[in-house]
Amino acid sequence: IAVVMATFARDIRGTVYVLASQRGKGTPDPEFVGAWNLCCGYLDGGETIKNAAIRETNEETGIQVPENVVRFMNYNDDPEADKRQNVTFRYVAFLPNFVDGYNFSHENNEKDEVDEIKWIPINDIANYKWAFGHDVLIGKMWEYMKKCIIYEHWF
Repeated sequence: IAVVMATFARDIRGTVYVLASQRGKGTPDPEFVGAWNLCCGYLDGGETIKNAAIRETNEETGIQVPENVVRFMNYNDDPEADKRQNVTFRYVAFLPNFVDGYNFSHENNEKDEVDEIKWIPINDIANYKWAFGHDVLIGKMWEYMKKCIIYEHWF
């Protein structure tokens, strides 16, 4: 069981960003070293799938996403979509503060798993190399996010 979460926030001008990390040399997928990705990983024993998405985001970026802003989007169980045939649960989160109100941390990263962490404007997604087709997934997740009730209260 795998999880992926697109975490969105905005700046004071209203520009929307997505939280991303650059894969380091310690990543288990050497073909994606240097590529960017959404926070993702695997379910640990004794946790819910939603909590796994929150934990992975914290481990990879240092940002603690409040549970009440996380929404389940869908899951992917297509065996052709993933070489490991993961069943991946997809979540979106809309953070309440502006992007400059969050600090990144490598403290809980696995060794050499994450290089850089940053907020990427969603209009700049195409300017980055992405792992796992996350660039396409971000677009779908943003469209879903705009339909969520919490989005209406964000602006």
